Amino acid sequence: MCVALAASLLVLAGCASKAASTGRPVPLAGRVLSAPRCPVERAGSPCPPGPVAGATVEALQMAQVVASTRSDGSGRFVLRLVPGRYLIRATNAGAYASTAERSVLVRAGTSSALTLVVDSGIR
Repeated sequence: MCVALAASLLVLAGCASKAASTGRPVPLAGRVLSAPRCPVERAGSPCPPGPVAGATVEALQMAQVVASTRSDGSGRFVLRLVPGRYLIRATNAGAYASTAERSVLVRAGTSSALTLVVDSGIR
């Protein structure tokens, strides 16, 4: 009986250590941009998307927020995430709260980059 109990504990310990070793966090860097920026775009006068300072950026797994940050003055952000699949959601700051989302796969040993474009509300 003691041998069977010891064997069961070893099996459970092995399973627990595999579940706990989900990997080291790796950076997911990106930018949050807003568009359109001009009410009327004209040929020869480009109006590219602009950075969003203070946007909320969240990483979700199974509809649960597992990490969050805010974009800096250039719209840049960095989230440190363990390898896995995430839904990255950015919500712009200010009166017009729009959201952009993208599914990403974070891989061990690599960094990833992502650009999310939220709606500025300009029409």
